[in-house]
Amino acid sequence: MPAPKVADEVRKACRIHARLLDAFIAMTEQELAQLTPGFAEESLVESLEKMRAARKSYGGLAGVMAVDVETSNAA
Repeated sequence: MPAPKVADEVRKACRIHARLLDAFIAMTEQELAQLTPGFAEESLVESLEKMRAARKSYGGLAGVMAVDVETSNAA
């Protein structure tokens, strides 16, 4: 089944959203690494799950995909 066509303007907006989410996810992960277990940690973990789901959606529409460099097998 062919992928639906997405207008260039929508792709551009999706790329911007994806890029901003990537940055916010990275900042949230850094903050999370400094926390001890508790409510704040649970809240950030929940937020990360939602942001990652949104990032996946925007990336799919924009034709871009996030790659985790640490787990990538690329040389």
